[in-house]
Amino acid sequence: EVEVEVESMDKAGNFIGWLHMDGANLSVLLVEQALSKVHFTAERSAYYKPLLSAEEAAKQRKEKVWAHYEERPVEEVMPVLEEKERSASYKPVFVTEITDDLHFYVQDVETGTQLEKLMENMRNDISSHPPVEGSYAPRRGEFCIAKFVDGEWYRARVEKVESPAKVHVFYIDYGNREILPSTRLGTLPPAFSTRVLPAQATEYAFAFIQVPQD
Repeated sequence: EVEVEVESMDKAGNFIGWLHMDGANLSVLLVEQALSKVHFTAERSAYYKPLLSAEEAAKQRKEKVWAHYEERPVEEVMPVLEEKERSASYKPVFVTEITDDLHFYVQDVETGTQLEKLMENMRNDISSHPPVEGSYAPRRGEFCIAKFVDGEWYRARVEKVESPAKVHVFYIDYGNREILPSTRLGTLPPAFSTRVLPAQATEYAFAFIQVPQD
């Protein structure tokens, strides 16, 4: 003989319940013997805890439906770091060059007078001791002086040497580039090197902006 415990019933007479045999809940027995698994809907039942205990015991024995059971590793809970308010640091600069790919170069206003003084002294020195035209042999990566289109000398770095007539230079204090013949280049005097005053052009880029392909 069996006993049926009805838990709920709809209007058509269909019901959900438990089957007891010899005083034992048949669902708990099936789970305990690793012949079935606990359905999530059982969490609303008074037998949910006995069902979970029976299932856990079956898992540990790794029998029948749990023969290939592997316990999931416990995931380490990482503490949530408090978001710190972003602190912005602003400083005045001069924008000296903007490239086609939206990179730009700036000079720090605070060191602007140092650059002006260095350029004045360097040009006076070059005027007193002008480089011999054609005597300078440019090498990639080397710092030099370059005569810009305005006829003035500036500090530069050699980026590429195609030929004596085509030398690619980068003006380290302004961020612009130019292709010059080696006759318009010369050795950078040590008194005006980047050890005395670092290159003044700092490169930046606009964030989250993409240049149109056309």
